Amino acid sequence: MIKFLSSIKLAMILIAALVVASIFATLNPGLNVYKSIWFRGLLLFFTFNLLVCTVQRIPVMLRKLFIKIDSQDLLKEYELEIPIADILTGEIQLRKFLDKKGYRVQEKNTTDKLILLANKGTFNLVAPHLLHVSIIIVLSGAFLGSYGSNDSVMAFVGNQVDIPSHVAKGMAVQVNDFQTLYDNDGAIDNWASDITIFVNGKEAASGITKVNKPFKYKGVVFYQSSYGYTHLIGISGAEKEEEFYAIPDKKTFNIGDTFFNIQYLKGGSLIKLYQGPNVIDARYLNQGDTIEFPSGEILEYAGINPYTVLAVKVDPGINIVMAGFILMIISSSMFWSARYREIHGALDKKSSRLFVKVVCKNKDIREQIYTELAIKTGEGQ
Repeated sequence: MIKFLSSIKLAMILIAALVVASIFATLNPGLNVYKSIWFRGLLLFFTFNLLVCTVQRIPVMLRKLFIKIDSQDLLKEYELEIPIADILTGEIQLRKFLDKKGYRVQEKNTTDKLILLANKGTFNLVAPHLLHVSIIIVLSGAFLGSYGSNDSVMAFVGNQVDIPSHVAKGMAVQVNDFQTLYDNDGAIDNWASDITIFVNGKEAASGITKVNKPFKYKGVVFYQSSYGYTHLIGISGAEKEEEFYAIPDKKTFNIGDTFFNIQYLKGGSLIKLYQGPNVIDARYLNQGDTIEFPSGEILEYAGINPYTVLAVKVDPGINIVMAGFILMIISSSMFWSARYREIHGALDKKSSRLFVKVVCKNKDIREQIYTELAIKTGEGQ
């Protein structure tokens, strides 16, 4: 049973199931697939699969990592026997070769024999296990994150709105200001909301949230999600008192036979008047400006009222996921280090022979080491 639970076959099945589930969740966002019991079960099952696999393999890695020459059986079976012309020179060449190649060397030297244990590439040895651990951490964070909550709130500048209680109880956000930011070339660079956080009616924190630069307060994250503008206008006529309206940005209205819209641009609030498809007037408005329409009504511009839409999210697993990704990057980079290999050697001083066994998963590396040792220490040195 344990063999099946730690098998690669099971891991591939679970990965395929998670991929299919993620595609389904993307195509059906309203179903909350990521919060479903069966999806959380898949995450836990895959995490358990990796955990069992990792636990089984780590002891083998640790034995290699902390291998001691005293624990060796002096290797009853060697894979290569190299005749040595001069035992002293051969010993010097052997040490020089191992030192130049960067091996960590342990040795037991007697009058009859020199027993050597040399290894290198420990980063490469640890890398796959560390990668497994990083994936387990990411999956654990994703599982915790499935219990998080998110929503969005809209607020006009100067207004305070409550955060939905399923995201954060007793919390409210006040929008102090909203700005569209421009770069040196006049292109839009970002959008920014200056906000203040209140908890149970008391001011708790304040800051600015921008696109890709969220504001965080005690696990609650505020993202700049959207924005908009409304324009405050007053309409009056010869026979009626002035009435005030808040009209959306860019939306078209009419007074009599004349249509108009107001659009907020970098230069300010631009109003356009239309007679049919033709623009009959266009100008930027300042607070208090008035425009008389052909029908006799007068439009007074009272000002602009911007609003911002903030996505509010609580994700208890986000920091765990980020830690897992950092560890994943580290472990992935370790794969580029030299492949792990061990050289077990016994230099028999009486028979002038070097007995060698190389342990490495890569056959080409093993053959290369045997060839180099034969050239460096053998009779043809």
